[in-house]
Amino acid sequence: MKKYVQYCKAKCKPRLSVEAGQVLTSSYVKIRDDVRNRSGQSSDGADGGSEQSVIPITVRQLEALVRISESLAKMRLDSEVRIEDVNEALRLFRVSTMAANATNNNTGENSVLSAMSSNKEEIDRAQSFLRSRLTVGSLVNKQRLVEESAGQGHNAVIIARVLSVMAMRGEVMERNQGRLLKRIR
Repeated sequence: MKKYVQYCKAKCKPRLSVEAGQVLTSSYVKIRDDVRNRSGQSSDGADGGSEQSVIPITVRQLEALVRISESLAKMRLDSEVRIEDVNEALRLFRVSTMAANATNNNTGENSVLSAMSSNKEEIDRAQSFLRSRLTVGSLVNKQRLVEESAGQGHNAVIIARVLSVMAMRGEVMERNQGRLLKRIR
């Protein structure tokens, strides 16, 4: 794997195709317009502005989207960035910014759980599984715990979100850059 990564870095220098550049440009403009419209709506009236917060996109994030698209093409050893690479980079951007916005919205765990309120039974099931699996004082590999829960039929994304809520509540402490979990209470 190391040799493959070294080879990709040394030999592959993908560039944006014209079509991929147009998709990226139009998506960037659309996101900027949506942000501008949402911020205008939230300042006009108080009835719906606080429910959905505004996520700004900057030129720096546009550059990051280009780099992610190039990296996706580089993994395929392709010399040109395709539209699929741009679409995947945009998908990753939306998912990551929505998740970051949900947890950093000054409302803490409530915003995370309210985003998942439609899956209440699955959340409760995941919480009970994690509480039974993680005994107080135990130290567990986070990736293995998520894989184990997925093997038992739990949604891995919901497990990860429930773990982050447990960490915000102080039930679980992350160690070793988030790789290990220790149940505190």
